[in-house]
Amino acid sequence: MTPSAEDLLAVARLYWGADEAYRFRQDPSPEDLRYEALWAEKNAERPRWGAFVKTLRKALPSCDAWDYAPGLANPSFGVVVYPHQEQDMMRPQTRWTVAGYLSILAPLYTVHCVRRVFLGKHLMESKVFLGPAPLELRDIADTIARHIEADYGATALPLEVAQTPVPLYVNFMKPPETMLFHALFTSEPGNIL
Repeated sequence: MTPSAEDLLAVARLYWGADEAYRFRQDPSPEDLRYEALWAEKNAERPRWGAFVKTLRKALPSCDAWDYAPGLANPSFGVVVYPHQEQDMMRPQTRWTVAGYLSILAPLYTVHCVRRVFLGKHLMESKVFLGPAPLELRDIADTIARHIEADYGATALPLEVAQTPVPLYVNFMKPPETMLFHALFTSEPGNIL
C-alpha cells in the first residue's frame, strides 16, 4: 500500500529543509546530516543496484541501460534506458530516455520519460513526461517497473501523489514548485544524459 502524501511529507521533512537558513552557511543543517548519514548507509547497496542494472540490460536487448545514481544529488538509485535509434545528422532527431528511480527515503519507485529533440548535436527541445509512458515506450517502462517491484518489493508512487506540492527546499527546487516527486526521487527529472 502506498503511504499517504501526508506520511511521505513527514518522511521528506527529515531530509529536506523548510527554509533556506543553511543555504549560505558553512555548517550542514540537521536535515543535511540525516541525508548524508542515510546515503552513507545506502551506499552499501550500490553493488546490488549495479547487478540490477545488468539484469535490465539483458531484459531490454534493444536498449542501452546505465546506472544513474549520482551520489548525494538524488535521494534515489536510478537507471536510465535508451532505446536504440537511427541517427540522421541533417534532420531534427527525437531521442527518448526512460528513467527509473528507487527512493532511498521510502520503499517507492517511479518511471518517467524524457524526450529530447536534436539537430545534429544541438539540443533544440527537452520535455519530461512524469505520467504514463508514451505508447512506444510502454514496454520498456513496464519492464523497468516489474524488475524494481520484483527485486526490491517497492511500490509505484501514483502520479497524483508524486505531484503533491511540498513546502521544502530540495536542491535547486523551492516552494511552490517543489513536489513530493522531487523530494523522493530527483529534483531534476530532465537532467539525465
